[in-house]
Amino acid sequence: MRKTILFAMSLLLAACQPFSPTNWEKSPESDPTGTLLVNLILPGDPATKVLGSATDESAVNNLQIFVFKDISSTDLTLNVRETDKWTTDGSTTLTLNTYIGKKKVWALVNAPRQSFDNEQELMSHYSLLEENSATGLVMTGSAAIEVAELNTAGSVGSITPLPITVSHLGVRISVRNVNVDFSNTSLEGCYLDIKEVYVLNAVNSVSLSGTGRTVAELASSAYWYNLEAWNESVPAAARSLLGDRGNLNVSIGPTTGTQDLNRFFYVYPNASTASNDNTEATPSARLTRIILHGYVRGTAGRNQGDNAAHGEESYYCFDIPKSSNGATLERNHTYDIENITITMPGGATDAPGDRPKFGKISATVTVGQWGGHTTLTYEL
Repeated sequence: MRKTILFAMSLLLAACQPFSPTNWEKSPESDPTGTLLVNLILPGDPATKVLGSATDESAVNNLQIFVFKDISSTDLTLNVRETDKWTTDGSTTLTLNTYIGKKKVWALVNAPRQSFDNEQELMSHYSLLEENSATGLVMTGSAAIEVAELNTAGSVGSITPLPITVSHLGVRISVRNVNVDFSNTSLEGCYLDIKEVYVLNAVNSVSLSGTGRTVAELASSAYWYNLEAWNESVPAAARSLLGDRGNLNVSIGPTTGTQDLNRFFYVYPNASTASNDNTEATPSARLTRIILHGYVRGTAGRNQGDNAAHGEESYYCFDIPKSSNGATLERNHTYDIENITITMPGGATDAPGDRPKFGKISATVTVGQWGGHTTLTYEL
């Protein structure tokens, strides 16, 4: 999913002076002579669902524009802040007065209000997963432009737009169709009650510039939420994006056919790479995982009988790779588990040692609403 922010800026009809650092002094701070007109263009993406609740992934709850002087491409601390503006009213238009000269302009959407002295501070600031919400996903983007003088009487200069594309800092994971096929097994005639779906091994931060935590950093448990186990101490806003605990009550059996769980989760990029059955490596080798938890019920001869109050507890684990040959989760990508076929009981718990090693039968990449879209299919 992409958004476009248009920045309209004043340009002289006559030729401008070549830029140099001394040009900044030609616009007295008491009298800015440049004007930026900011227009936020929404693509009108259809609403999706996050954990079963309707939301709009293109919603804009707040917007902050930063204007930095564009002095250096190698030492971003020299690109000092000139001005910024913040709005929370859902407006798609902002007007800023600024000085003439070369600029770097950044847009932060749905992020907490910030204050940065220079561009380097912005780019190296880390967003936390809990700063996202089901109705406000954090997005960022930037562009460079040279602002020229605009006569307030309108006799000199004209308004020219500059597009800035913003994209999600996060990653979307969905779990869609689940089918149970216990035919020709000792579970024939049984059904599966799915009680919850949740995420383990979620990276908890990414920079506003989109740079994720490095593999070396991910050797520390400080950069993970739900590292190999659900953790109630994770901030509540992040937990709401990582799990639907105990509320599903979806039954799938011989006569119900495929059920669409339609559950969406949001995490931050994960640079870890590991084999899909890795359960013993250090945190730097952890893959982000989806856990599906339920009960196999109605199995005569397995000590459950037909009483729905009893059942054999089963946990199913799904690693989320980019493709069949890689395991990184990329910013602004969607990873959709479109089809799961369950033919056997799962593990006794969600602990690594109890998880059966399930086989992934296909993973193909197609174009999606976000920057990339990976479709995953599993057969257990």
